Amino acid sequence: MSTKDSTFQDFPELAKRSDFTQKKLKTLRDRFKSIIESSDYSEQITIVTTGSYGRGEASEESDLDLFILLDADEPVKEAIPDVLDAIKQLIDEEVPKSTGETTTFGPRTVIKFSEMLQNIGGSEDDNESLTRRMLYLLEGTWLYGQKRFERYRHRLLEKYIKEDSPDHQLSKFFLNEIIRYYRTIATDFEHKVSERNKEWGLRSTKLRFSRKLLYFGGLITVAEVSELTQAEKVERSISLLEKPVLERVAALSDSESQSTREIFRIYEQFLTAISDPEIRQTLEQTDKESRHDCKQYMQLRELSSEFSNRLATWIEEQFNKEHPIHHSLIF
Repeated sequence: MSTKDSTFQDFPELAKRSDFTQKKLKTLRDRFKSIIESSDYSEQITIVTTGSYGRGEASEESDLDLFILLDADEPVKEAIPDVLDAIKQLIDEEVPKSTGETTTFGPRTVIKFSEMLQNIGGSEDDNESLTRRMLYLLEGTWLYGQKRFERYRHRLLEKYIKEDSPDHQLSKFFLNEIIRYYRTIATDFEHKVSERNKEWGLRSTKLRFSRKLLYFGGLITVAEVSELTQAEKVERSISLLEKPVLERVAALSDSESQSTREIFRIYEQFLTAISDPEIRQTLEQTDKESRHDCKQYMQLRELSSEFSNRLATWIEEQFNKEHPIHHSLIF
C-alpha cells in the first residue's frame, strides 16, 4: 500500500477522489505533452491547474480550473493560436464540465509569469491576480511544463519570503497575503450573490469547506516553517505546498491523531454530500432567504461549524500556546 493510499485507507470517498485525480492528471499531462511539444513555444508554455484537481479531490463532476503561462514577447493570439485551440479541444474531450463565466481561469487565459511577480499588494493588484497567485502557491499543480512550474513556484514564494526576511520568525508577508486572500474570497462571494445574482447555496457550502481548507493549508504551512532560516523556510514550504492540503495535514500530524481523522471524516461527509445529484441540485436552488427551509443546507452548515472547531483544535494541538501563529491570527 502506497503512502497516499494509507493516508485515506479509512476514508473511501477521499481515497476514490485521490485516485481519480491522479489518473486523470496523468492522462491530461500525457495528452498535453503530445499536442504542445511540437510547438515552437513548447519551452515557453506552462499549464497550471488549481481547484479540485489541485486539491486531489476531483471527480467526474469536477470542472478544470486552469491558466496558461507563456514566456514570449509576441502577443498570445499571434504566438500560439493553434495550441490554444488544441488545448480547448482536449479539455472539452477530457473534462467537459465548463468552468463557468470567468476570466481568471480557462483554456484561453494566458499571462506571463513575470506579471505574477509584479504589483503584489499594490494598486494594480486586482482580485484575478491575487487569486491566481495564491492558488498557484496553495493548491496548484502542473499539467504541462513541470520543471518550469516548480521553478516558478520557488521564485514566487521568494517574493513572500525574501532574502532579508528575519530567520526564526513567522513569514508575516506570506501570512498576511493568505489572510487577505481568504477574506477576499468571502467578500467576493457576497458580491457575486448580491450584485450578480449568482446561485447561493452551493457556493456558500463550498466556502464553508473547501475554501476554508485551502486557507487552513496555508496557515499551517507558514506556522510549520517559522523557526527556520530564510532559505530553509523556502525549501520546507515548497515541500509542503507540493502536497494537496489533506495530505499536508497528514504529513504534519501524528499518524494516530484523532483531530486529523476528524478533519478527514468531516471533509469526506461534505464531498459525499455534494456528489449526490439530488443534494447538489437542492443546494444550487437554495437562496439566502430560503436556507432555513433547506434541510440539506442546514445540516451542512452545522457540519461546517464542527469543521471549523476541528481545524482550530488541530492548530492548538500542533503548535504550542507560545507559538506566534496564534497571536498573529488575531493581530
